[in-house]
Amino acid sequence: MPAEGENATLDDLEKIRVLVEKARAAGMTDLYVQVYRGGRAWYPTRLADESPSLRAGRDPLAHLIGLSSSGGRSLRVHAWINAFSLAWNREAPILKELGPEAVLRDLHGRSLLDYPRNGKPPWAPGFGLGTPAIYLDPAHPAVRRRVAEVAAELARRYPKLAGVHLDYIRYPYALPITPGSRFSPRLDFGYGKLAVERFRAETGRPAPLAGVQRSAADHQAWDDWRRLQVTETVKEVDKTLRAQRSGALLSAAVLPWADRAYLSAFQDWRGWLQAGLLDKAVLMNYTRDEALAAHISQGAPAWSHPRGADGGRKGQVLIGLGAYLFEGDPEPVRRQWRAALRPGVDGVVLFSYDAILRHDGFWKSPLP
Repeated sequence: MPAEGENATLDDLEKIRVLVEKARAAGMTDLYVQVYRGGRAWYPTRLADESPSLRAGRDPLAHLIGLSSSGGRSLRVHAWINAFSLAWNREAPILKELGPEAVLRDLHGRSLLDYPRNGKPPWAPGFGLGTPAIYLDPAHPAVRRRVAEVAAELARRYPKLAGVHLDYIRYPYALPITPGSRFSPRLDFGYGKLAVERFRAETGRPAPLAGVQRSAADHQAWDDWRRLQVTETVKEVDKTLRAQRSGALLSAAVLPWADRAYLSAFQDWRGWLQAGLLDKAVLMNYTRDEALAAHISQGAPAWSHPRGADGGRKGQVLIGLGAYLFEGDPEPVRRQWRAALRPGVDGVVLFSYDAILRHDGFWKSPLP
């Protein structure tokens, strides 16, 4: 459920009540509720701009959790946080605290703060951001700490919260996509001064900035290092979350094309599952192409891990379906849902609540 979607559910206590009632009646089990987006928070906190949390007249997340855990069949509530994306919020508190070096720079040395809102930089003609926004640098230690602090505070403040859900836990990628920095022409990110200095100090290699010839080994090391920065963030979130409450679940929304995620967005979600860092990976299988959706779902169960590295946690794979793509028509979503369940995925998630709220076909019998 997007915090700033059309319905603005968390801004109104009555809308929160309707959400819980509809979810219960439809047989849903979990609610992924966006409460930290673009440096703004829909709960009281000093780690972000908390003004959205005041709109409902009381803590909207606490109210939602309270309704979801009482008065009927319980619903599990997961606090959804956008880890590295700030949308286009140039006034985000973290930018004021850490300064512009907390924001990613591209291989030309240009900050995403300099990018136009359409994500198409004139200095890289033909390229554009897949999801235009200002992104924080995963290689900045203070950025990593902030993501972990947000997760820990949520677990500490809300004992009945089921878990934390990470979104935008990756580097941005450009379109057209290139599978790594050794391909040219390209547009990729992570070339801030701090990141480049850390990379050289830790590997003895230079970062492959634009216009400079580097060896294949240099490119591979650079890509591996950036991938590690995202993974280390997940590790830190996992560690701090467990320190607050061992039973809290950690999930992440991930790109459904595992190789593209790994090579172009430096998001190694398969490795996270294998290492036992995630309880659930939600593959964002958002497409109108039913054959493609079925192909993605068919391969998904291969990445479930019955036992994580800690010997006890189950790494599940869920399929996220883009209900928003079908303009209120539930039938294509039902077909994709059935195709997802056929190979034995661990569950299905619909995105988003706003897209299905006013369409009865999704609520009368949402299960296939």
